Amino acid sequence: MTEFFQTAAVFLWLILAVFCAVIGKKYGPAGYLMSAMFLFMTVWYGLRSFGGLPLFDGVYMTVFRAILLVFLAAIVFVWYRCRKRSLEEEANAQRHGHDCNCEHCKKD
Repeated sequence: MTEFFQTAAVFLWLILAVFCAVIGKKYGPAGYLMSAMFLFMTVWYGLRSFGGLPLFDGVYMTVFRAILLVFLAAIVFVWYRCRKRSLEEEANAQRHGHDCNCEHCKKD
């Protein structure tokens, strides 16, 4: 039964990687980073399930956790930066009226 769950986890991470790549257009770089993280997890779990490597023992587990921590920190940083930029753009756009002739309003 454990072997089934290990194989299912590989396919779960692969499905999530593809899903995040598809929705990456909406979420921008953060979506693509999530896709890369899930792809990394697919490979890591696949090497354990299909290759029989002990990747969740000892120092390998520490490396795995460190890589995931870097991915998660990068995702949060990129998402926060993009979200902050979009909120600033929305705030600037709301200040202007229909008769405004500034550079920002001419782009729209």
